[in-house]
Amino acid sequence: MLLALSPTPASAASRTASDFSALQTCSSTYIYARANYKHVSAVINESGSPLRARADSWGAWENFGIAPYNGKYVIYSWAAERYVSANISGSGGGALQATASSIGPWELFTIEVASEGWYAIKSAANSKYVTADISAGNNGALKAKSSTTGTWEWFDLNLYC
Repeated sequence: MLLALSPTPASAASRTASDFSALQTCSSTYIYARANYKHVSAVINESGSPLRARADSWGAWENFGIAPYNGKYVIYSWAAERYVSANISGSGGGALQATASSIGPWELFTIEVASEGWYAIKSAANSKYVTADISAGNNGALKAKSSTTGTWEWFDLNLYC
């Protein structure tokens, strides 16, 4: 069953944080980036590769679980069998990577209603919004690096329960 958390003009203005209550029962989520209209993938054949908004359709690499955890959310890559982290180390640049085997501060996120019915994902580790970086050479890499939200920080969450 698909829960409609995708942006629809009729319901976009009425979206609230209570829409996230469905996340408590859904283990299959597809994340869609507004920046380039691509599905987010965990690229599991490249060690340490960031999540990327790169896929035209859903598949195993695009399947995530999003669940509440201590007042925030965790994102789990079913393909990588790992939690998604915001790598905020000196060289990490806030890159979202499906590499964690347990939950710590880098694996916690908030999800907010952004604009026009889209959602913003914010890293609890550095208080930065996740960006689908579609600038030259970044190939849609997801990075927790923005202080504000715009179209590059807007995502759709398609939940299957």
